[in-house]
Amino acid sequence: MGDPLPVTVTTAQSEPPRRKAPRNVETRPDVRLAPPLILSPRRCLSTLRLTGADLQPAPTPIISRPSVRRGRQKDPAWGRLLSDGCAAAASLPPGCRLSLPIEHAGPLPEDLLTRLTTALTTHDFEANRLDLEFTEISLTEDTDTLFYSLAALRDVGVGLILAGFGSGTSSLTLLRDRTFAGLLTGVKLDRHLFQTSDDEQQTVNRSMAHAIIRLASDMGLTTRADGVDTADTLSFLQSIDCREGGGMALGTAEPLPDFLRLYADENVSPLTT
Repeated sequence: MGDPLPVTVTTAQSEPPRRKAPRNVETRPDVRLAPPLILSPRRCLSTLRLTGADLQPAPTPIISRPSVRRGRQKDPAWGRLLSDGCAAAASLPPGCRLSLPIEHAGPLPEDLLTRLTTALTTHDFEANRLDLEFTEISLTEDTDTLFYSLAALRDVGVGLILAGFGSGTSSLTLLRDRTFAGLLTGVKLDRHLFQTSDDEQQTVNRSMAHAIIRLASDMGLTTRADGVDTADTLSFLQSIDCREGGGMALGTAEPLPDFLRLYADENVSPLTT
């Protein structure tokens, strides 16, 4: 037999252990600057005079990598909008009411009053120049938080608006009950009632809008409409005595600096809630 083949033994070198990231360390995402707050004018439909402004939620910032947050709860979108809105409202023309959407997928937030008080105090803004818009789902459950919070807001002059009415599932019973309990001051027709090209559907939608406006007026609520984008829609809403509206036919939505520049010289005629 010949000599055995030489065998080369290679010792595997183990990689150094990876160090674990310390706990409770926040990794900040790479977030592009969010666009400024967008405001659209709201007008009295009978006189076309400026009565207030509607704050529109800004688009969600673009995040290039996921955010890792430990040790603290994420601030809800409606909470940030409330704070930013009160800051913006402080610079609006005198008498101009700001309307803020409280978009919350569930019952009324328990910390709504606390957050609002903080925002109003921080930015020195009067509560009686503020309207809050709620979706129907936020007002459905009969809870102590709902009754106490809405009554407290009403007592300091905050407008309480049931928004998006007439689209999806809308409850006339809820509208009646919350109004008679003194927990609503206004109702806002959804823009989708006026955004159809089908003549038959438009006839039905306008009949609904007319009935809602008449019912709300009989109950002492202020009435608004979103999506007043054409002269035809404006004329219809004027004919059924809807009090306020917003949309392209009444003025374009603008970033806050442009809104202040465009509407600073207008005479504001706020409607009482």
